[in-house]
Amino acid sequence: MAAAVLLAGCSGADLFAGNEFFSESSMGVKASPRVTTSRNVPKGGGRYVVGQPYTVAGNRFVPREQPDLDVTGRASWYGPAFHGRLTANGEVFDMYALSGAHPTLPLPSYVRVTNADNGASTIVRINDRGPFSYSRTVDLSRRAAEVLGFQQQGTANVRVQYIGPAPLNGDDTKFLVASINQLTPYEIQNNTRMAYQEPVQVADTSPAPVAAPVAPTPVPRPVTASEAAGSIAAPEFIPFQVLSYAGATSLETASEPNGTPVRMALGTWDDEAQARDFATRFAVLGAVDTTTLVQGDQTVTHLMLTHLREGVTETDAIDMATSLGLSSPILY
Repeated sequence: MAAAVLLAGCSGADLFAGNEFFSESSMGVKASPRVTTSRNVPKGGGRYVVGQPYTVAGNRFVPREQPDLDVTGRASWYGPAFHGRLTANGEVFDMYALSGAHPTLPLPSYVRVTNADNGASTIVRINDRGPFSYSRTVDLSRRAAEVLGFQQQGTANVRVQYIGPAPLNGDDTKFLVASINQLTPYEIQNNTRMAYQEPVQVADTSPAPVAAPVAPTPVPRPVTASEAAGSIAAPEFIPFQVLSYAGATSLETASEPNGTPVRMALGTWDDEAQARDFATRFAVLGAVDTTTLVQGDQTVTHLMLTHLREGVTETDAIDMATSLGLSSPILY
């Protein structure tokens, strides 16, 4: 591992980074790309981790197995600033997926989150750490906030119930979407205690809309052998209308209600695997960009912390660097 270094800047053009713009020259390095900028973020690929106790913003958190977790509290959400970047267990955060962050649950895990204010409910994949304020219980992806109906408000009163460990590999999108506002076979088999209550229906006095052409009913696909033999029950077929994400065709610049932009160079490594390990560790605190650079005949990986989670301070990042034996991060 090489020490943190100040790299030469280049064109100075404004480049997109989350929900804000910044100048290359202000960073002193070439633009740090996300792991991916794609709308179709790869799923899985992380590791199962519980983790050691840690302190952020003066609060101490103790990760542990919590099979009986059933709590109420406040939920917040995060989105563009973290989209396409590593989560705390090495997966890639997808703001369009039903996922979330919890400060102490094993990663990855499944929990059911129910909005206590409107009855909306869904299972989410917990693959990240956060929030780091005791006033928050869970931090959800923007898509999860949309499904639960609190994207505009920013926070909501929720109930969070642990379901079980999530698989490391594969795409569980259909399973998660199938869980919206209904119990799934997986929950029934695993004896979860949630019974969804229909929200009170309010009479609609608006004029009747003009009937639109009825789309043909899709034919359910057959259950594959791998699904039948897997530990997770095969998800129900979900009509394409439910799976579509209206208006979510690119990485928007919409602001999110938490987090702080920062430009903090963490260091440069000549071992790509080691760099990824450090990037995963710092992903607990915020959004980490990686840049692969060629220095002479050597290829190195540069890490930049670009966005701090809500409640996390620059001091927390410096303290983590010190605890990992790194040089002090360089602020731009």
